[in-house]
Amino acid sequence: MSQNKKLITGMGAALVDLFAKVSEAELADLGSPKASMSLVEPAQSEAMQKAVNVHDSQPGGSIANAIAGIAALDVPAGFIGKIGDDALGAVFTDAFARAQVRFPVTPMTSQPTGHCLVLVTPDAERTMHTVLGASVTTGSADVDDGLLADTGLLFGEGYLWDSPSARAAFLAAGDTVRQNGGKVAFSLADGFCVERHHAGFLALLDSHIDILLANETEIKALLGTRDPAEVAEKLASHNLMAAITHGAEGAHLCAGAVRAHVPAQNIAASEIVDLTGAGDQFAAGFLAGLHQGKAMEDAAAMGIDAASAVIRHVGPRPPLV
Repeated sequence: MSQNKKLITGMGAALVDLFAKVSEAELADLGSPKASMSLVEPAQSEAMQKAVNVHDSQPGGSIANAIAGIAALDVPAGFIGKIGDDALGAVFTDAFARAQVRFPVTPMTSQPTGHCLVLVTPDAERTMHTVLGASVTTGSADVDDGLLADTGLLFGEGYLWDSPSARAAFLAAGDTVRQNGGKVAFSLADGFCVERHHAGFLALLDSHIDILLANETEIKALLGTRDPAEVAEKLASHNLMAAITHGAEGAHLCAGAVRAHVPAQNIAASEIVDLTGAGDQFAAGFLAGLHQGKAMEDAAAMGIDAASAVIRHVGPRPPLV
């Protein structure tokens, strides 16, 4: 058990992934460009679900996946997000209940739980259709005071900036956590998200956050370079720690003038089953390690371990046992 009894609490999209195996012809009939990701309305998603055989549903969302990984590492965890009052909302909440993640939420009746219909062709390629639904409606009223008081590390994602109410709630919650002696971590989410909110994310570097997580594409979108030395130089003047993942090259770390590199594990291609969730689980291990008081290199090694484990099975989260 972690010696730090405070929670790591995530704030992000509460989503459920719905999986359906389809043939190339069925995918073409649905009119979906292969390997694309598109936003759709609830009615369109419902019609598509009726046209295919949905064989599995799994809770998802980047920050939610990381929080599940943190709980699996025996670190107390919580989550702030929004679901609908429906069957998919129950799928999401049940997974957190089994993982002993605190998730105080009042489901919405006016919006469905956010979900992603994932069409999987025989070549294992995924074509995704996402209904944002309730997931983008998170606001200050959804931040439970008791949960926040017990939080020592708040972890948010760039996608929160796509929702003005969620962005405001995260910034206010982060200020409260920091005022109470805690820290705030932030993931850039994806390169397109960085492009949409570039000025806002740059402003975060000088205030509001203590730990920055990104992959090489995201950090290039933010700083104009993915070179580790140049990234470290650009971040040196900011009072934060950063972990930038570079896939098979591992993770580059910096905190002021301190810099480090933690290599990736040497994994045979035959062992890699599903890359989904690798970044989420790196974040889980890294933040859990920092929360336990480990040096950033040791925390990053925990992140590498967690990411290496999740890509050896299908799904973005450690399995519940």
